Amino acid sequence: MKTTLKLSLYFWILFIPFFASCQRSEFTEQDSFKMSTEEASISSFANQQDGTEGGISGEPIVQGLHVIKTGDMNLQVQELEKAKEAVLQKVKANKGFTSAANYNDYSSSKQQNITIRVSSGNFENLMKELSTIGFVKNQSQSSQDVSEEFVDIQARLKSKREVENRYSEILKEAKTISEILEIEDKLRVIREEIEAREGRLRYLKDQVSLSTINLTLIQELENYSKAPERSFFSRLFENMGEGWDDFLMFVVGVMRLWVFWIVLIGIIFIITKWRKARKARKVRKR
Repeated sequence: MKTTLKLSLYFWILFIPFFASCQRSEFTEQDSFKMSTEEASISSFANQQDGTEGGISGEPIVQGLHVIKTGDMNLQVQELEKAKEAVLQKVKANKGFTSAANYNDYSSSKQQNITIRVSSGNFENLMKELSTIGFVKNQSQSSQDVSEEFVDIQARLKSKREVENRYSEILKEAKTISEILEIEDKLRVIREEIEAREGRLRYLKDQVSLSTINLTLIQELENYSKAPERSFFSRLFENMGEGWDDFLMFVVGVMRLWVFWIVLIGIIFIITKWRKARKARKVRKR
């Protein structure tokens, strides 16, 4: 009887820790499996939503033709100030505005550079009206179709906002610090990408809705006179004077090395004396 009790006691002492460790190991494995499964689902969802084929949001993607229009025009005018006033009146009549202006006063002409922003619907009409202010020296128009980029950015924004919302929901359910830090880091990256694409989209919308005209007004000065052409002899004497100046500069450069010349003359003098003495010794031996 005593032997049976002792064996039972030994059994429970030996195997109870073993059972407890097995239960802890099973719990840890289940926990780890749950976390890895959750992380995999997050990554899978993010990769799925990061494409350009849209997400599950009901936000519409605006499609259609999106064109950036730009015009350049150089006008020669009689009076610069009057021409500038006429330009401002026509810009105002077409509901536009000037975004930049620059004035240059040259010896032969005066120039006023004006950057005009106007709605794309009034772009052609304003270009036509501006051409009546003066003589058109040159004129050009260009159009850039950004419809594909416009729709692509909207689709990517839609997808990334869905990923951001999903991460925000998962963040509310996170329990450990490591999970919270990992999800917050992913949210930071997603939000930076969203901000960058939103900035690009705002720029495209601004360029599409408002066309740009780069206008230059030029007034030629009537009292401007060119310098008289010089005769052959005047150019000859001028070049002779420049040659004399170059010669003087050469002399000054040579004289700047006077120490070098003294040392060189001394070395030549010593070598010459040594050779003469050597010849004199040979003559005496004969």
